Amino acid sequence: MARLVGGMTTDDVRAFLADLRFPVLKNDVVHAARKNGAPNGVVSMLENVPVTEFRSLDHLLESLQQLT
Repeated sequence: MARLVGGMTTDDVRAFLADLRFPVLKNDVVHAARKNGAPNGVVSMLENVPVTEFRSLDHLLESLQQLT
């Protein structure tokens, strides 16, 4: 479990995105996070990921870890 920006962990982010089906576009990830009550810091991190499409949740989490 890795720590991300703002002290969140990959497990924290995983909980906000549990209902996603992959592959998925970044806009859909951001929308799902907002809908599931993710804090603004998590939403901001997701918006700042340079990847525009994710193959899997692991791919998404790896992309977030590269921001830290």
